[in-house]
Parts: sequence; C-alpha cells; structure tokens
Amino acid sequence: MNLAIFSDDLTASTQEECALQRALCMAGIGSVRRVLELCAGPSLPTFERAYAHHGISVTGNDIDSRWQRSYPGGKWLMGDALTVPLAGFDAVVFAPPMSRGCTGRREDSLMVWEVEPGYLDFVARLGSFKGIVVLVLPGRALATRDDRTQFYELQARLPVPSCPVTLRAGHKGIAKYHDLYLDLR
Repeated sequence: MNLAIFSDDLTASTQEECALQRALCMAGIGSVRRVLELCAGPSLPTFERAYAHHGISVTGNDIDSRWQRSYPGGKWLMGDALTVPLAGFDAVVFAPPMSRGCTGRREDSLMVWEVEPGYLDFVARLGSFKGIVVLVLPGRALATRDDRTQFYELQARLPVPSCPVTLRAGHKGIAKYHDLYLDLR
C-alpha cells in the first residue's frame, strides 16, 4: 500500500472545485444516493459538502487511521480499498494516490500503470457489484503520447466502455483528474 509518509499539510487532498464537479456528475446519473469514496484521506469533509448539494450521502475509506482521527464526525469504512465491502453503495469511487508520496505535486505525478493500488486490481475485485464505478486517473493521463498509450490500454481492459470526464480546477482550468465512469448496473 502507498501510505502518505509526509505531514498532513504535504498530503494531497481533493480540491473543492473537483469534488463539486464529481458530485454533479453523480447527481446527473439519477439513481445514486450512497457513494463510497475509496482512499479519501483528508478529503472526506470536502466530499461531504459537495455531495450534500445533491442529497447524496458519502462514506470515506482509507487505510490510514489518522484521517478518521482527524475527522471523527465523518462516516468511515476503514481498511484496504481492495478488500472493503462495497455492498449497500450505489456508486464507488476509486481514487488511489496519484503522486509519489501522495504529495499531489505535479512533478510527483504518476502515470496510469505506476499508480498503486492499481486500477485493474481494483476492477478485478468488483465481483458482483452492481452500480456505478468511477476510476479516478491522474490529470496527466492524457498529457503525453506515453500517458495516452497507458490510458487507452487501461480503457481497453475495462469490462464496459467508458469515456473520461476531465475535472479541472484553478483560474487556468488545469486538468486535475480524469474520471472514468463504469456503469455495472
């Protein structure tokens, strides 16, 4: 497992703009009422605010118990993202650490196949899950020829077709993530 070994202020977290964009996409699906955000880390309060705008409840997951201790008021499902139970959720978002050391810095950004735990490992464990699955890929996933090659290889190995939704943030509209939505209902 890729645990952040840095202090809390150097650990990556999801920006409010991106959380709002993902929540809007989930609301647009219509049947999503309960979301499990895997590997949420310090971002659970941000996700709660974003999803609340649409009447969607969110449960956070992480393997590192410091996040539950730092935000004890949230709904948590602690444990390894590849083994926690998915039953009872309409949608599951898999957002593993996408930068070396979970810093979130652009220079530490990982390519698709470098991300651990891996996307295909997660997809393989879905089993009989019936719902929406979102694979959150690094913002760089479409940036260079090598990045795009890995992105398209991943897409080709998924159980259903998917199209990326790019989440952007900041005044320059920088691509932070590419969310791949898989409809397994």
